[in-house]
Amino acid sequence: MTEADMETETVSGVPVRYHGDYTLNVQNDYEHIYREDCHDNEHVDALGDDPGATTALYAVASARYLAEKTEVLGNVLREPYTLRTTRDAETTLAALRQHIEALAGVAEGLGVWLDAAHQRGELEDEPSAAHAELARTAGLLRAAGLPLREVTLPADRSPALDMDTLVAGVTEQLRGHGVEVTEVDVFEWETVWQLGEGRHLVLSREGGWDLAFPKGDGQTWTPVGFGLYCWYAHPAQIATLVAKKLAEVQA
Repeated sequence: MTEADMETETVSGVPVRYHGDYTLNVQNDYEHIYREDCHDNEHVDALGDDPGATTALYAVASARYLAEKTEVLGNVLREPYTLRTTRDAETTLAALRQHIEALAGVAEGLGVWLDAAHQRGELEDEPSAAHAELARTAGLLRAAGLPLREVTLPADRSPALDMDTLVAGVTEQLRGHGVEVTEVDVFEWETVWQLGEGRHLVLSREGGWDLAFPKGDGQTWTPVGFGLYCWYAHPAQIATLVAKKLAEVQA
């Protein structure tokens, strides 16, 4: 490397040499935190691994990711078959209690950060008013979570979680949607509902669902997924998705 390939600057009285094409742009990297593609579960998974070493990259990204996913969860819980049993609902309810308490902790944590930033001289004004509102928010969140401790769910009467019930339930629900079921084959590695016209509904041992459509040679089929990857989905949910996909393919 020659002197021409090297750039030297003096920082705090110390020479700093930048060799070759120095591409790090601290400001751009920081701004990346706020871009839509810069947050996912990897940031959440890494939170708290090394106490004292967390940076805004993980904290801000995680806050955005959790907020968006919580919103998505609220939306999907409005769908009729997202939860399968009362046990699912009870577990989700317990998680909701934990989430509210955790959000109160987030509000308190922001207040602690404000105090620390003020002590470092990194705020223009004294943050007492903001700190008080954050503390008030934490209290309101905890108070809002108190009624959840009194919620008792009714006993469960959903379809049993076994293969016989699944086969019968899916068959009955498909017929209710006007989908013919000619026979069902339960193999060690998969279960196949014969739907007539050479079409199949296939459940793999791993829990993936596919519709199979004949290619025309009578020997091969084209698999088409419909977004379901769980064998213990509700039979009515399965049949609804199958009927919808059949209608789309036939249209």
